Amino acid sequence: MRQKLTAAQWTILVLGIGLMISLMANIYLYQQRNAPLPDLRGTYCTDASMGLGTYLIFDGQGRFCRYTQTEGVLDDGTYEELGEGRYALRSQEGRSFCVLQDRDGVYLFDGEENSVSFFPKLKEFGTAYMLFAIPGEWPEWLKHPV
Repeated sequence: MRQKLTAAQWTILVLGIGLMISLMANIYLYQQRNAPLPDLRGTYCTDASMGLGTYLIFDGQGRFCRYTQTEGVLDDGTYEELGEGRYALRSQEGRSFCVLQDRDGVYLFDGEENSVSFFPKLKEFGTAYMLFAIPGEWPEWLKHPV
């Protein structure tokens, strides 16, 4: 004959299952939080839906370019990794920026304009950077070999 569970046994069972679910969720969140950040190399854009946003390209070798499709290249220069997803950018004109990377994109801190902009990564293009037709000249390092 089968023995029925008492209320105390049901309570212990439910609490045990809840504890196991909580433990699994905490392990998952811990792994997500401590996973390494994705490669910085690629193209980021503030508003890629209409092509009216500002684009930010990192080549993975210490160079960056910020441009719009209407104004052309705004800044071109080098960046240095400071650790933990932080980067210092210096344009050729001497202008400085700071970048903080997260899993979905980068935050660009512009000290001269006192602004912060979020640039989501254009994921469908992976780690390669992409170029659009813009007015003016591209930086030499972005030009494709002939």
